[in-house]
Amino acid sequence: MKFKLISVGAAVLVLGGCASLMKETVSKRAPFDLNCDAGSITIQQLGYRTYGVSGCDKRATYVLQGPCSGPGSQCLAVMNSNVDEG
Repeated sequence: MKFKLISVGAAVLVLGGCASLMKETVSKRAPFDLNCDAGSITIQQLGYRTYGVSGCDKRATYVLQGPCSGPGSQCLAVMNSNVDEG
């Protein structure tokens, strides 16, 4: 029972760190695509590896591709929509 709790705890930490890295990846890419200051951008997780970004009266959706964990990960944020202005 103790081992199971430790395993679940470790999985939560890994997934939490992974989610943080994924959001960070989007936050580095979105300001360029939206032509908007990073401090003005809001990021919302829409699903697994899918994020909605809004800022400067623009919105876009990003999907993460590639591994987002481990040393030397090649996680990429790829815009999966047109930039919605308005």
